[in-house]
Amino acid sequence: MSFTIKKMLSLQPFNNARIAAGSGGLQNQVLGITILERNDVDQPSMEGDVVVTSVYFVTLLFDRGIDYITECRNRQAAGIVIKEGSNAEFFLPDSVIAEANRMNFPVIIIQNQVNLSSVISGIMYEVFRQEGFDNRLSFEENYFQELVAMSQDRETLLQRGAMLGLRRDEVLCALIIQPSRNVSDQIVEYCRNDWHQKCYALTKNNRVMVALCLTVTSVRRENLFQITEELVSNLKQVFPDTRFHVGIGRCYKEIPDFQKSFYDATCALSFSLLTKSDNMISHFSDLGVYRILFDYKNRQELYRLYQDTVGLIADYDEKNQTEYLQTIRIYFSENYSINNTAKKIHVHYNTVLNRLNKIKQLFGIDLNDEQDRINLYVSIIAADSQDLWEMYQAKNGSPV
Repeated sequence: MSFTIKKMLSLQPFNNARIAAGSGGLQNQVLGITILERNDVDQPSMEGDVVVTSVYFVTLLFDRGIDYITECRNRQAAGIVIKEGSNAEFFLPDSVIAEANRMNFPVIIIQNQVNLSSVISGIMYEVFRQEGFDNRLSFEENYFQELVAMSQDRETLLQRGAMLGLRRDEVLCALIIQPSRNVSDQIVEYCRNDWHQKCYALTKNNRVMVALCLTVTSVRRENLFQITEELVSNLKQVFPDTRFHVGIGRCYKEIPDFQKSFYDATCALSFSLLTKSDNMISHFSDLGVYRILFDYKNRQELYRLYQDTVGLIADYDEKNQTEYLQTIRIYFSENYSINNTAKKIHVHYNTVLNRLNKIKQLFGIDLNDEQDRINLYVSIIAADSQDLWEMYQAKNGSPV
């Protein structure tokens, strides 16, 4: 069921609103909001939007000979909401009322004491709910889920971001935080209420996404690390028994490109989890070839490569109680030295040599061949990705 002008008027901020014209258009569907604060009419398409503005703005345009209400209708807006001024009740010229009625274009007048932010948030909440967003989540959480999914056009995302206080000259950078225990909700509360850095935060699947709001001059890698290290240090004080792995995405110039930063940060986090070192903060730009291995767009091909190599060996080991995969791992870590591999796993030199020959016979993988070694090494790294292991263990035959 669609969200219409009529349903909009049932919202609390419109309790004392009056319909000045266009009552025949109350069933117009509302898809979004256009907020007008400038003294010009150079707006792009407003298709399906409710235009929200002030009496000052509309009067100024009327004084210049511009019928802005008709302009909005020509740009396919669903209707217009005009906030009265503090001095006198606002009246539209008879000619404008007649034209709005002819076009079935609703003109809604709200009183001066009504807070426009409550009007905007109320409308957008209903729009989001109609679009399938979780009505248990806040406007902020729904918006960032929409931003990551890029389910709206860029201009709509910019307009909705403005309702959250995002400026077009700000840069967003994604941090993905993986705590060692389930304190994600508390981390979100800390970021929102106790951290001095301007940011937005939400949680999903025991991970926390933080969207840092930065100026163009503060997006240097060194500065991002400093901000992240400060956050982790603070979180360790609040949650002393918790370890934190963090992936940092690259910064992009436009807010709708936050999706790219989010996936960068997710890749960097995968790398951070894999390395298991004391350095638990990873920036996407430092990943080198791991950028490709942990790029979620490559998961399907990586999974196929995994199935064709490491997956076959792992299956064989499980069924036959052999240790071929572990032998290969040690062999790689010991720089392809059979002697060092034998010492590391406490077997005879010939035992390792026999295993390598058996691997070639069973799986067609020649560890003396550079190309085979590269393919297998990449597969092992990919296999260590948590997502690939989960897919393999699920044994569903295809990537998810």
